[in-house]
Amino acid sequence: MCGGIRIVIAAEQTEGVPAENWLPVNRGDYDLDIIMRLYAPDLERFRTWTPPKARIID
Repeated sequence: MCGGIRIVIAAEQTEGVPAENWLPVNRGDYDLDIIMRLYAPDLERFRTWTPPKARIID
């Protein structure tokens, strides 16, 4: 793996998560669609790559 980034989607900023990695949302039970855009991907590596799964963390 070349590296990664953790994005937290939450009503309140989680301790230890930098502000630039936090996407604030209103508290509630919402259906969210998450879209990842890749700009100038390494096409050779992209053939065998699988996108990460979003997880709900309580």
